[in-house]
Amino acid sequence: MPKDSFHQTPHITYPQSPSLWRTSTPPPHSIQPRITEQPDATSLKHPCMYRKKLDKEKSKAQKKKSEFSLSKYVKSAKLKEKELYPWNEKLKPERIKALIKDITSSDETGQLYAAQALGNLGVAEEDVISALYKTFQECKSLPLQYEAARSLALLGCLEKASVMKLLIRNLKEKSLNRREDVLSALKVSLHAWSMLPKSENCIGAQSSLIRNLQRLVELQEPMDNVAFNAAICLGYLDESNQTAQMTMFWCLTKKDRKKKMEALGMLVCRMRIVDAVILQTVLEQLRCSPVYKHRVDSAKLLAFIGLETIQQESLEEDVFNVLLEKLYEEPFLVVRQSVALTVEDLNMKKRIWDIVEKQLKEENEETRRKAVISLGVLGFRHKNMFFALLEMLDLDTSEEVRIQIIRTFSTLGMNNTHVMKNLKHKAEADGRLGRESVKALKLLDKVPVLRKDWMLQSFCLH
Repeated sequence: MPKDSFHQTPHITYPQSPSLWRTSTPPPHSIQPRITEQPDATSLKHPCMYRKKLDKEKSKAQKKKSEFSLSKYVKSAKLKEKELYPWNEKLKPERIKALIKDITSSDETGQLYAAQALGNLGVAEEDVISALYKTFQECKSLPLQYEAARSLALLGCLEKASVMKLLIRNLKEKSLNRREDVLSALKVSLHAWSMLPKSENCIGAQSSLIRNLQRLVELQEPMDNVAFNAAICLGYLDESNQTAQMTMFWCLTKKDRKKKMEALGMLVCRMRIVDAVILQTVLEQLRCSPVYKHRVDSAKLLAFIGLETIQQESLEEDVFNVLLEKLYEEPFLVVRQSVALTVEDLNMKKRIWDIVEKQLKEENEETRRKAVISLGVLGFRHKNMFFALLEMLDLDTSEEVRIQIIRTFSTLGMNNTHVMKNLKHKAEADGRLGRESVKALKLLDKVPVLRKDWMLQSFCLH
C-alpha cells in the first residue's frame, strides 16, 4: 500500500517547541533575554562577508528554480511534415544540367527519360522550362512532344495554349491509360494553380478544357477513375460547377475511402460547401478510416470548418465526443497530435482539460490511463498537474498507468531534472517499468538544445 502523503499526517518538528511545557502566558511584546548580542534588521543591511555569501547562494537557488518552467510543455509538439524526397540533401545542379543536356541529344529514349524526370522532379527553373518548351515546339516525335507538354503542365506552365491543346487532344484518345496519365498531371498542376492569387490565374484554352472534362464526367459512372479525376479537375477550374459538385456528393455515399476523402477536401476547402451530411462524413472518416493519413486530414478539415459552422449544424457535442475519444483511443501519435491541434482550434481544449484532470483521480485504472494518454498530446495546464503525474509515477497502484506516464514525459520531451532523476532511479530496477524508463531516457537524451529553445519561445502557459 502507498504511504500516506505529507498532507495526510500531522507535521511534527523535532526538537519540539519549548512552548509545549510553558505553564504561564508571557506578557505581550516582552523582550526575551539573550545570551549574545544579535544584530537588528538595520545592521544586517550593511555589507558583510557572510551576508554576501548568503545572498549569492540565494540568487543561485532562485535562478535554478526559475529554469524549470512548464510553459514549454503546455501544448503538444507540432506535427512533423514529411520530406518531399526520401533524402535530405538538395538536388544537385549537375543533375539538372545533365537532364537538360540529355533532352537535346539525338537519342529518343534518353530524351523521353529526361523529359519525364524534369517534370517529376518539380524544379521549375527558367533553364528547365525553356529546354522543355523548345523540345515541345521543335521535336517531331509525338511521344516526346506529349512528355514535354505533360512536364510543362506539372511545372505550372498552364498559360501556354499550345501545351494545353495537346493535353486536351490526348484526353480525347480512346486509350484509357493515356487519359488517366493526363488527368493525374492536371490534378497536380491545377491544385497548385488554385492556390495562386486570382490575379495570377491564367490557363490557356480554359473553356475548351472545361468542356472536355465535363464530357468525360458525363460519359462514365461517377466512381470511375477517369470520371472522378475529371470532376476533381473541374472543381479546381470552377468551384461552382454543378457537375463536379454532384460527383463529389455521389462519392460521399460510396465505400471508397480514398475518393471519399478527396471529395470531402474538394467540397470543404475548394467549393466551401458544408452541411450536416458533410460533417457527419468527416466524423465517420476520423473515427473509422483504416488509413491514418485520412484520419489526420479529417481532423484538419474539422479545424478548417470551424466551431461556428459546427454549431450552426447542431453537431458541436458529436464533434467534441469524437475528438475526446480519439485523444486516447488513436494508436498513432501523429493522429493524436493532429486531433489535439484541432481541439485547440475549435476552442475545446479547456473543457477537455477539465474532464481529463478529473479522470486522473478516478479509481478505475483504465480511466486514469486514458487521461494520461490524452495529456501526452494536450500538455499540462499548470505545474500542479505535472507534479501530480510525477507523484503518480511513484505511488499509482497500476503498472500500466505508470508506464503510460513515462511515455507521456517522453512524448512531451520533458527532460528536466525532476523527470530524469526519477527515470534513472526506475531504470535500475527490472521488469517493464525499468525497460520503459531506459527507452524514455534514451529518447530524452536526444532532445536537442535547439528544440528546447524553440519550445520555450513557441509555447505559453495557459
